[in-house]
Amino acid sequence: MAGSAALLVAVALLEASGLLLLMPLVELLGLGEVQAAAGLAKVWRKVFSGLGVTPGFELVLCSFVGLLVLQAVLRRLADHHNARIEASYTAHLRDRLYAALVNARWLTFTRLRAADLTRALTQEVDHAGFAAQQGVTLAGLVGLALVHLVVALLLSPPLTALALGCGVAVALALRPLNRRAHEAGKVGQQCRAEMSAAIAEHLAGFKVAKSHGRGGHHLDLFRRATHAIAEHFVASRHVFSASRVFFELAGWVALMAFLYVAVAWARLGTAQLVLMVFVFTRLLPRIGAIQSTWQHIVHYQPAFDAVEKLRAELEAAREELAEGAPGLELRREVRLENVSFHYDPAGERAAVRNVSLALPARRMTALVGASGAGKSTLADLVLGLLTPTAGRVLVDGEPLDAARLAAWRNSIGYVPQEPFLFHDTIRANLLWAKPGATEDELQTVLRAAAAAEFVARLPQGLDTVVGDRGVRLSGGERQRLTLARALLRRPALLLLDEATSSLDNENERSVQTAIEQLHGELTIVVIAHRLSTVRHADQVVVLADGQVVETGTPDELAGREQGVFRRLMHTHPAAAP
Repeated sequence: MAGSAALLVAVALLEASGLLLLMPLVELLGLGEVQAAAGLAKVWRKVFSGLGVTPGFELVLCSFVGLLVLQAVLRRLADHHNARIEASYTAHLRDRLYAALVNARWLTFTRLRAADLTRALTQEVDHAGFAAQQGVTLAGLVGLALVHLVVALLLSPPLTALALGCGVAVALALRPLNRRAHEAGKVGQQCRAEMSAAIAEHLAGFKVAKSHGRGGHHLDLFRRATHAIAEHFVASRHVFSASRVFFELAGWVALMAFLYVAVAWARLGTAQLVLMVFVFTRLLPRIGAIQSTWQHIVHYQPAFDAVEKLRAELEAAREELAEGAPGLELRREVRLENVSFHYDPAGERAAVRNVSLALPARRMTALVGASGAGKSTLADLVLGLLTPTAGRVLVDGEPLDAARLAAWRNSIGYVPQEPFLFHDTIRANLLWAKPGATEDELQTVLRAAAAAEFVARLPQGLDTVVGDRGVRLSGGERQRLTLARALLRRPALLLLDEATSSLDNENERSVQTAIEQLHGELTIVVIAHRLSTVRHADQVVVLADGQVVETGTPDELAGREQGVFRRLMHTHPAAAP
C-alpha cells in the first residue's frame, strides 16, 4: 500500500513538473510570457542553469517528452501495485470470511444457505476487492486533478473558480445516476443470489430431478435467473453510459463557456490562454475518470456490505476453542444432567427437554424414537456441536466447556446418515482424517469397517477415484469407507447417525457386522432408524417429544407390555431381539 501511495505521489509531482515546463515552452514558441506564473516559470530556468545548459526549444521539448515517458513508466508500476493491492485485499477478505465460517458455531451454520456462502466467498468477495482497487485508483485521480487545479489557480483564480463551479454543478446533476448505480448493485446481488441458489439446489437434487423428469423445470428456473442477470447488466451499463455521455457533454459545454469568458471577459494573453486550455483539457478526462470510478465504487459497495455483514454474523457466533489440543480418553462415561435445548430461544417448544442419562465407556448405546423425537439434537449435544440451553454435559465428570471442547472433538469419530466422500482417491479420503497414517493403519481400519475386501477388488485399489461425493461406489461401500475414515482417528467415542437407514439388507448386514466387531473396544452411540440395529446394544434410550421415556437393554424394553420401544418394535418386526 505504501509503495502504491509513493508511486501516486511521484506521478503527481511529474505531472506538476510537466505543467511547469510548459511555461518556458510556450515562451520559446513566441506566444509571449505567462505573467500570472512568471515566478514558477523561472524554476525550470534555474534548473537548466544549474546544469550548465541553455534552455533552448529542442531541449525544453525533449525534457517535456522525457517527463511524459517517465510518468507513463511510473503509472505502469502504479497499475501493477494496484493489481497487487486488489488481489491481496480480495484474498484477505476471502480468508477472513472463510476463517469466520470455520470458527462459527454449528447452529449458526445450519441457518445459512450453502449457495449464499459459496456466492459470498467467490463473486461478492471479488466485487468487494474490485471496489477497494477502485478506491486506490480514485485517490490517484484526485491527486492528479488537484495538481491541475493548483496550476490553474496560479494562472487565473477567477476562471478556475468558474470551472470549479461548473464541476460542482455537474456533480450535483449526476447524483441521481450515482444513486441508481448503487441500487443497481443491490439488484445485481439479488440476481446473483437467485442464480447461485438455482444451480446449487439443482445439482444437489440432480438425480431426483432426472428420475422424475423435472430437468426442464430447473432449466426454466435457471433461465429466468440468467435472463434477470442479463437485464440487470444492460440496465447497469445504461446507467454508466448515461453518466459518461452527460459528463462529456457538460464538460465540453463548460470548456466552451470557459473559452468565451477567457477571451471576451478576462482577456488572457495568448500564452496564458494556451496553458489554461491545455490544463483544462487534461483536467476534464481526470474528472470524468473520477466520476466513473466513484460510480463503480457505489455500484459494488453492496457486495462489500454483504460480505462484511455475513462475516460479522459469523464472528458473533465464533467458538473460542483451544487449538491443537490432544484428544481425550473416555474412561468412565459421558453424562447429561437435566439437559434442555431450544433451537429458537424465543420459542416455547424445546427440541430436548430435561434429559438426564449416562453413556457408559466402551459400551454401545442406541438412541431410538420416532422422527422428530430429538435423537439427532441429543447426538449433537454429545458431540459438542450444540450448547445446552439448560443443564450440562459431562465427560468423565468434567464439564464439556470451551476449554475442553476442541480436545473432545478430536476424540470423536462421526459417521453421518448420508456418507460424504471427496472427489478423490480412497486413500486421500481416509488420510483426510489422519494425514500421517501408515499403510498398515489404512488396511487395519478397512478390515475393521468390513471394507478391505471390496477395496482390494477395485482396479486401482486404494488409489481408485470415488467420484463426486463417492458416486462411483454403492451406498454400502460409501458407508463402510466413511466408517473406516472415522475409525482411523482412533476415537474415544464413535457416533453413528442412522448409518444404515438408507442401505439394503445385504449392505446393512455388512455395516452391522463391522460395528459389532468394534463392540467393547469403543464407546459407541447409535442413532437407530431401523430397530434391527439395536440388537446388540448394551443400552437403549427411547426418546419421544424431546424427552427420555424409556431406558434399558433391548430385552428389558421389548418385554414391557405398554412400552414405547415394544410399539416401535412391532412397527419394525425385524427389530425383534
